[in-house]
Amino acid sequence: WSSKPDASMASPEEPAVAVDEVQDSAETVIATVVAIVAGLIVIVIALGFRRKREAERVVAREKAAAAKRKAPPPGAVARADLSAVEKLARTAGADPDAFLAGLATTEVLGRLASPLSPAAAAAVRKALAGKAELPPEGDGAAAVAAALVHTHLRRGELPARLWPKRDADEAEAAVEAVAEAAVKLTRHGFEAACKGGSPEAARCLLQLLACLRLQRPAWDHEPSRRASEEALADAGLPLPRLAASASAASWMGGAGGAVSAGSVAMLKVRLSRAHAKEAAAAAKRGATSFAGKWSTANGRAPVRVCESYTCLVSRRGGPAGAEAMVGFLEADVLDPAAPTAEAELKIVAPLEAGEYELRVQALSLAVLGVEASASASLVVTPAPIDDADDLDDY
Repeated sequence: WSSKPDASMASPEEPAVAVDEVQDSAETVIATVVAIVAGLIVIVIALGFRRKREAERVVAREKAAAAKRKAPPPGAVARADLSAVEKLARTAGADPDAFLAGLATTEVLGRLASPLSPAAAAAVRKALAGKAELPPEGDGAAAVAAALVHTHLRRGELPARLWPKRDADEAEAAVEAVAEAAVKLTRHGFEAACKGGSPEAARCLLQLLACLRLQRPAWDHEPSRRASEEALADAGLPLPRLAASASAASWMGGAGGAVSAGSVAMLKVRLSRAHAKEAAAAAKRGATSFAGKWSTANGRAPVRVCESYTCLVSRRGGPAGAEAMVGFLEADVLDPAAPTAEAELKIVAPLEAGEYELRVQALSLAVLGVEASASASLVVTPAPIDDADDLDDY
């Protein structure tokens, strides 16, 4: 026998080394798998958070878009503001300062005035001191809105450089937006006053509407009237000279002009234009209009209106004897050479028989101080008895 060891027989230490290598390899595989799984979990969680954030952004965008669709345009007037102005026309329509103060408390004017900076608000209040009655600063948005309305009305009296330079553009935009909304609200108040309100309120609000449109502080403000006349002269147009007349009769053309109680009557207004020849001559030179209005009367294509006059109609007489508004009408001049302008208004006769006076006041919204008045008699007779209805009572 040979004492040389058999090469096929392994050393007792070799199996232990192999087992260790297998264990190390298994641990590496497990660690790798764990790392991969952990990484996948982190990725899944991250994707989940990302999707959640994206979903929240989508929801937020949809909510913002819905709110934007529901939100009124910047100058839109809410129904609550219109109702407040209707009430204001009844309670303060005859006092322009009180009406403007109430107008400044509406939501729309406060919203449109809100972009004005405190520095700009302080500057305009300082410039208006002694020129206009303003609410105290503590009134917040209403005080700012009132200041902007008076800035619009009294622009000719205020310094050219009114605002801090950095706020000028924003302030001018706020004045324009507030003035536009004030015109809409005043027009609404005027129309509300014409529905059975007082003639004083209707006249005052119509005059205020003219002042807002023309940027003049008051209807009877002499410098403003002179400025209107100068503007006409610069445009080559004559100052309107009017005379008014009116007549009333049954809409059905009853005999003698009498109207049955509760029936429909027709009021006809005629405005005589003593300046017609001058207006025609101005038209030949190219100056044809100061009304800034178009008419589609009688279904025709739009025609530029040369002159336009708003006629207030009130009624006085009857058992009560009080005067109340009936309505208003517009008398438009389409031909500058026309010697007259005519308009009609259907009205419902009072239920009480008697003799009434219809008063007409024609005013221009384009030239301060231009006005004319007239009156017409309205005789109301008792409503005829319907024999058929009487027989039904038996």
